[in-house]
Amino acid sequence: MLRESFIHTPTWIDKTMTGIRERQLEACVKRVESLPDFGLFSGCTDKNVEQLYAVSYDAQEERRPAELITTAALRRRVASRLSAEAALLSPEEYALADRLIVFGGECLVVGYDETDAAESLVRRLWCTITRQDDLIQLHMPPELLTPLTLLFASPEHEELRSKLYRFDATVRGLLYIGGLLHYHEPLHRLMNDVLRGTYAEDAVLAMRFLRCAYDYTYDRRGDMLLLHPGLAEPECLLKGLSSSGFVCQYSPADLQGAVGGILPEEEPLADMMYGLLVDAVRPGLTEDQVVDDLRMLAKQGVSLQAMNEVLSSMLAVLPTSRMLDGVKQIYRQTPRWGALRSAMVQ
Repeated sequence: MLRESFIHTPTWIDKTMTGIRERQLEACVKRVESLPDFGLFSGCTDKNVEQLYAVSYDAQEERRPAELITTAALRRRVASRLSAEAALLSPEEYALADRLIVFGGECLVVGYDETDAAESLVRRLWCTITRQDDLIQLHMPPELLTPLTLLFASPEHEELRSKLYRFDATVRGLLYIGGLLHYHEPLHRLMNDVLRGTYAEDAVLAMRFLRCAYDYTYDRRGDMLLLHPGLAEPECLLKGLSSSGFVCQYSPADLQGAVGGILPEEEPLADMMYGLLVDAVRPGLTEDQVVDDLRMLAKQGVSLQAMNEVLSSMLAVLPTSRMLDGVKQIYRQTPRWGALRSAMVQ
């Protein structure tokens, strides 16, 4: 998802990973509310097809076709690439599509990841959304549900998805280690290591996967950068990187740990901080969220004072001396983004 911009403030309280996700969700819900209330296979006619096309990924990714957009032509286009596109759904989209299959084409959408995935399935022209109060219901038409049911069960598709999940895990691990990635190398690996020689070998859909699966933004040259969801100010990280690129040294153990969302040396610190925060965080948050937010701030080189302010804002009680000491240890020993170093050795 394109990272929503927000006003830069002098405080990091609003720039935690939790805060970023809340803003992303708010923006996503607003976009969902503005989507058409009809779909390509339900209520679409040649009179309103332009409105539907305008919100599609096709409209974002390509110049306007020379021929007149018609409902029949758009349906043929969606059907012709259904197999390839299904192979390249983001993990969140795939889980939602699988649930639609299980429940016969309808399901409730819950939380940030599912709302984002539901919006994406609508922009693929696969689904429609209805809203009642605060509930979001996702619908998939029988014209797509039946072929997708058969496709998801095919061995060839399962093998391709298995390769894609391994690729996705590697990318998420590298994002955890480095904070961001230039799109070129992941795209190259996706095309050559996963898709080459398969029915899903399509550069346009591969780029679509990167935009749907990861947070991203653009640098000053217009190149796409994939972002870790906790990175609040990518431009600051970019300033600290050499002009030669986005390479940092890491070991196989680092990558294996990063795939799981935490490096081996970070686990004892996280466990310690979690124990100190039990029953102390304010309503609406969890201990895991607070610990993760603090770790992400440390990775960005945020000052110890700012991290203490963030901790205080997330607690229902005054921070204890042991909590503040825990934050200090996270600050000093957490490897920074851009290179595997910590404040301890700066």
